[in-house]
Amino acid sequence: MKEMAASLLLSLMLAILLVCPTNARLSMKVTEDVLKEICSPHEDPPFCLQALKSDPRTPFVDLVGLTNISIHLADVAINTTLAMIGPLVNETADPKLKVQYDLCYQLYDSNVGEIELAKYGWKAGDYKKVVTMASGCLTDCDDCSDAISITASSPLSQKNKEVSHYCETMLLVSKRLSGDL
Repeated sequence: MKEMAASLLLSLMLAILLVCPTNARLSMKVTEDVLKEICSPHEDPPFCLQALKSDPRTPFVDLVGLTNISIHLADVAINTTLAMIGPLVNETADPKLKVQYDLCYQLYDSNVGEIELAKYGWKAGDYKKVVTMASGCLTDCDDCSDAISITASSPLSQKNKEVSHYCETMLLVSKRLSGDL
């Protein structure tokens, strides 16, 4: 009877391991090699690596935690840039430039909403939602870049590129978590 119970327990444990390999993979700490794999397709891989490593929690987290870190990094960058754009809209005398800055302001306002939805998706374990919202942030940054491209000397150009890099980092990390990368 004990042999049958032990055999049944072993079979049950094996079945659980076969059914839940994803959960086991997700709960493993992120290694340096995994960070490099995640960041390798990035437009600026050193930026991606530095950004993720800038958070002191990174050496101790799994992919779920790393996704949260990437959301936080994008959130801070987006909100900082949105705060910078407001005065540019209000203080610019050039009507064409004012329209461009206003468009970027609206796009960044949209980015704030997308980041909030990414946070809700992350909390709910809906990692595909995080991927979708990260992609939306990247699109909004591209649209802002297109709007201000004729004004290369704009202080917003470099800041927008930086935010785009944070959004791309968030996209790559969340894709890895959701199994898309």
